[in-house]
Amino acid sequence: MRDYSSFGQLLAHLARLYEGEGRAGGDQAAAALNAAVSNLPKNLPEPYNYLPGMAERALERDPHPDAPIVAAALPLIRWFHVSDSLGSIGAEMGGRMMVCELLGPNGMIFNDRVRVGLFVQCPHLDYVTRSHSAEETYIILGGEAFWSSGGAEPELKTAGDIVFHPSGIPHYSVTREQPTIAAWRWSGDISYEAYACTG
Repeated sequence: MRDYSSFGQLLAHLARLYEGEGRAGGDQAAAALNAAVSNLPKNLPEPYNYLPGMAERALERDPHPDAPIVAAALPLIRWFHVSDSLGSIGAEMGGRMMVCELLGPNGMIFNDRVRVGLFVQCPHLDYVTRSHSAEETYIILGGEAFWSSGGAEPELKTAGDIVFHPSGIPHYSVTREQPTIAAWRWSGDISYEAYACTG
């Protein structure tokens, strides 16, 4: 039987990060994560990784102080191919990103009110302008990327930075030489049907 203690530690760590966000959606995500820690399933979906080493590489670049907690749980993570769930993202772009939904309607642990997970964007990738009904917060865990929201000039974000997107606002992210890894959460209308690439 697998030891899921590192997975529980990851959920508890993300709960602490989102408790510090200072928004109702962050508090909601934190509460869901803490509840999942208290009722951790005995079995989780089988891990899956289609870009071996990329998350680890991102964590090694300007890592968040708690990056070892994330790294310890990576062997248990089930990543999904972005283009499988978000049809407006083509396979070529989707194949250079990894997303894990830790909690959510499609998550490793079911939750019908929030989505919380991990996101990896490979180097030299323009993740084009997109929008969705959910409000969204990324917390950068390692690496770096340029982020733009609502047409503003892109800003470099590194470990510890918070990137917030209100409901419906267009946003994009661009990596250069380094990958990036971040936690993400969706609150409000969390349906994938409300997601669209607009650029």
